[in-house]
Amino acid sequence: MVATADFLIDTLKPSNFVERIANELVHARRVSRGIVVTTPVLFPSGAHVTVLISFTGDRCLVTDDGAAYSEADMMGAGDIFRRAARSIAEDAGLRFNNFEIFEADARVDTLPGMIAIVADAAKRSMHVTAERLARKIDFDLKTSIVDRLIDVFGAKRVTVDASISGASTHSWTVDALVSTDSNQIAIEAVSPAPISVSSAYMKLDDIRRLESAPRTVAALKGKSSFGADQLLILGRTSKLIDAKADWRELESIAA
Repeated sequence: MVATADFLIDTLKPSNFVERIANELVHARRVSRGIVVTTPVLFPSGAHVTVLISFTGDRCLVTDDGAAYSEADMMGAGDIFRRAARSIAEDAGLRFNNFEIFEADARVDTLPGMIAIVADAAKRSMHVTAERLARKIDFDLKTSIVDRLIDVFGAKRVTVDASISGASTHSWTVDALVSTDSNQIAIEAVSPAPISVSSAYMKLDDIRRLESAPRTVAALKGKSSFGADQLLILGRTSKLIDAKADWRELESIAA
């Protein structure tokens, strides 16, 4: 049996095959306000960036129509997005009105390039927003778990942003290091964001391989919000607790 892809390549002329691929990557549809182009550019969520073109004579409004802001708003990051988008739009020679990224006076002959510029600015604004939101969530999570550890063990026993060299000799900074009479516990706050999980895994795995390693603990932001694969990976390197665990569970990490 001939594979589908091989069959298409064998039966279509190269020019037709390329045209079919191009049509799969970019879609355009008419709407009451003009034409919406679905581009191959992706937001962090995996959704395609869309651009709306509205025509007035030989001039066009080219806008993301608030699509990037809507993505950010669903993440609860509207304010973060506005700051990022304003700077990125300005760098790209575009405008931003707190909702949409746009060029209001594009010429028809420059449309392909302007669509690409607007789509790229929308994508970059969302990527910056997602990164800043992840950092904010991690910082808030770290602050919360550190405060709770101090309440349970006392300020003198909790070192914030403690430096520990792992088995690789790489120097890591853990969110908190609790020192008790019998041992030390390295605690890292972890959110479900892939970068947070991977960073915590590398750090805690290297630390736990020390000859006289401290206990390693991952304090999770909402354990139920993590995927089974993420929990399995983190569980190989550390004891897992919920960042909102009560004082009894926090005490148990030293037992």
